[in-house]
Amino acid sequence: MLNEEVVERPSLEIAKGPMRRDLVRSQALSDLSARLAETITDISSLLQSVVQLVASFLGDTAVIRLVAEDGEAMTLMAAYDTDESVAATVRAALQTLPGDITALVPYSTVLTEAQPIQLAGERFSDALAPMPEASRAALDAVGLYTALICPLRVGGQVIGTLGLWRHRGSEPHSERDRGFAQELADRAALAIENARLVERLQGEIEQRRQNEENLRLTAALLEQVDQKRRALLEHLVSAQEEERRRIAVDVHDDSIQAMAAIGVRLQIMRRRVETPQLAEQLATIEDAVTDTISRLRALLFRLEAAPVEQVGLGRAITRYIAEVFPGGEPQTRVTSTITKELDGAMQIVLYRVAQEALSNVLKHAQATHVTVSLTDAVGGVQLTVVDDGVGFNPSEAIRHALPGHLGMRSMHERAVVAGGSLEVESKPGAGTTIRCWLPEVRG
Repeated sequence: MLNEEVVERPSLEIAKGPMRRDLVRSQALSDLSARLAETITDISSLLQSVVQLVASFLGDTAVIRLVAEDGEAMTLMAAYDTDESVAATVRAALQTLPGDITALVPYSTVLTEAQPIQLAGERFSDALAPMPEASRAALDAVGLYTALICPLRVGGQVIGTLGLWRHRGSEPHSERDRGFAQELADRAALAIENARLVERLQGEIEQRRQNEENLRLTAALLEQVDQKRRALLEHLVSAQEEERRRIAVDVHDDSIQAMAAIGVRLQIMRRRVETPQLAEQLATIEDAVTDTISRLRALLFRLEAAPVEQVGLGRAITRYIAEVFPGGEPQTRVTSTITKELDGAMQIVLYRVAQEALSNVLKHAQATHVTVSLTDAVGGVQLTVVDDGVGFNPSEAIRHALPGHLGMRSMHERAVVAGGSLEVESKPGAGTTIRCWLPEVRG
């Protein structure tokens, strides 16, 4: 058998010299990365972890300052020393530095060149010169005499500095220390930037959640308002229809009956008179009374209860057209492709708007073709009445309530009260298009 050669690898405990330092620093980087990963959602805790770990690894007082968004100021974010009294003294002294130290040496150099710099002797004293004398004396009293300032670099930018301050009795930072410290600073900078990103995302998520909550509350409020509006609309439409019914009853029982009685008396008088000229005059008056009764009966038809609940909106409009245009002129066409739900009040509003629009066609348009369509629309339904008549100026008719065009204002008011809108397109000689949009019923 061959003798097996046993090779022993040095452990961390028995490793000496540079090897031990490398193992310690590798362990330090590993510990720092783990700690940074644990605190990525809390910037304050993250910064405190960084200065505490760095101070522990290098035996220094560690300080982190971050550049403000304006790029002109730096804020002290964290400071740590194994001796809390020293850390407190450093924090107090650094707070007395002016806010715009980004323009002062050594910070301006670190931020511009993005490289660590060593401060000792006069350079150290110059760096503390902007402080009040009392602050400089306090730092001297705790034995700080040299510093290593490392840039916090991430994404090609410097977001702040990591300062390592050493006490008298300790050697200044070596080249190896500076490289190690900068590696710590770079890892810390990446963690800080990631934590800032997480913080911004959390803020955006919270803002979005708040916006969604506000939208939910707004939607609930709008639903309540819509329900109240629909209830008011139903009450208003019911009241209007009841008033129309009462007027119709009065016209039928009073006006028509009275005019019919007058017609009968005129007929009797005409038969009894012996003068042909007087008989002819009475006949003319009798014809006028008959015509008035016909118009009153037409008014009764327009005033009667809307038949939409019995026959449907499309058929109700078709029935009205047959009564209004009995001779087949103008040529009319009614189409309905509505699939959305409309309550009774909404249907009556559309019926009355169509009724008024068709009445205007009869009185003014001199049209040869009229088309009425009922269609689904975004968020609701739409009634469209198109004629090829003489047209008019809608703005003038509505603004000045021109004789014969009071119905334009009535249609607009009906649509608005129902939560919808009315559009009128017309010009002299080019016909008229009326569009009435009403919202669908939401459950």
